[in-house]
Amino acid sequence: MKDYIARGEEETKKLAATFVKTLQPGDVIGLIGDLGAGKTTFVRGIVEALGSSVRVKSPTFTVMNEYPIDNHTIKKVLHMDLYRFQNPIELEAIAFDQNEHNDDVIFVEWPDIFDERAFPIRREVYFSVEGPDTRKITF
Repeated sequence: MKDYIARGEEETKKLAATFVKTLQPGDVIGLIGDLGAGKTTFVRGIVEALGSSVRVKSPTFTVMNEYPIDNHTIKKVLHMDLYRFQNPIELEAIAFDQNEHNDDVIFVEWPDIFDERAFPIRREVYFSVEGPDTRKITF
């Protein structure tokens, strides 16, 4: 893992464009960091780097957002926020079956709410606020 410093949204998206080169269909990535640390901006950079122009929004209230990706081996980017979940059974309420997403990449905010068996995170990206516009991103 390596630490990167991003000063502003554009630098965060550039780091995401670097990270996207490592993605494979079926990857499940945990996004670890406090509120406002840049997790959604990072996913926005991922989606843009994969060639999509859809508007990426925080999944805080919707729980899961899906972004189709055209002309790529990755068919969709799924962005989930488990912040409000109390136990793995609640995940069933959104009818999520990871086996249906073998051609997708899944980004999960607050993945540590569940144990590894409930949601198998393959890699993690860590975010910390270093200043008003500065973030440390580790992957």
